Amino acid sequence: MPTRVFTGAVSIAHQWVAQVLKPGMIAVDATAGNGRDTLFLARLVGKTGKIYAFDIQEEALRKTRLLLETHGAFAQVRLIKDSHENLGTYIDEPVTVIMFNLGYLPGGNKKIVTRPETTLGALQ
Repeated sequence: MPTRVFTGAVSIAHQWVAQVLKPGMIAVDATAGNGRDTLFLARLVGKTGKIYAFDIQEEALRKTRLLLETHGAFAQVRLIKDSHENLGTYIDEPVTVIMFNLGYLPGGNKKIVTRPETTLGALQ
C-alpha cells in the first residue's frame, strides 16, 4: 500500500504549530470558523495559556464556543466578533502563533469569505 506523503495543509500546519506552541503561551486563531483550530490551539496552551479567536460571523463564534465548552477548553479563550485585520486593537502582549484558515465558514453562507485585503491588513 502506498504511503501518503501529503496529508493536507491543515494537518501540516497543526504538526508545525504543535512543535512550537507550549502550555502557558499565547496564540491567535484569526479565523475561528467552526472552532476546530481554536480547540487545537487551546489544548496546546492548556489552562495557563491564552487564545484570542476572531471571526466576523456570530454563527461561527457560537459554534466555536459550543465546541470549546463541550471539550472543557473555553476558560482560556477570548472570542472576538471582529475582523482579524483589527487584532492589534485587542492584543497587547507577545503572541507565539497566529493561525489563518482562509475561506468561508463550512456549512455557512459561502458569500461571506475571507478577503485578501483584511488578511494582508492583519499581517501588517
